[in-house]
Amino acid sequence: MGGHVQPDESYVYEPWYKYGIYFLFFEAAIAIGVTIYSLSMSFSGQTVQFKKKMVHEKPKAEQAQEAQTPVEQRCQALEKHLQEECLKAAASNK
Repeated sequence: MGGHVQPDESYVYEPWYKYGIYFLFFEAAIAIGVTIYSLSMSFSGQTVQFKKKMVHEKPKAEQAQEAQTPVEQRCQALEKHLQEECLKAAASNK
């Protein structure tokens, strides 16, 4: 008595009912996935990257040296050596 309702055992669900239940579970799974994705973006400050692309760039000085032929590198080394000798000679003359 106290307001308790007995379930009606004679009720028959329609055929689409079970598909509706499956669809609701599918929707709930999508909602949980979206929630996890948005929380991860909130705490990290970045979007989640499922496939990271790593690009390693060489410093420009290394790229310039690789672009030079051995003769060009040798000429630069000689120029640097001659500049150092010239600066030493100028400093000793003063």
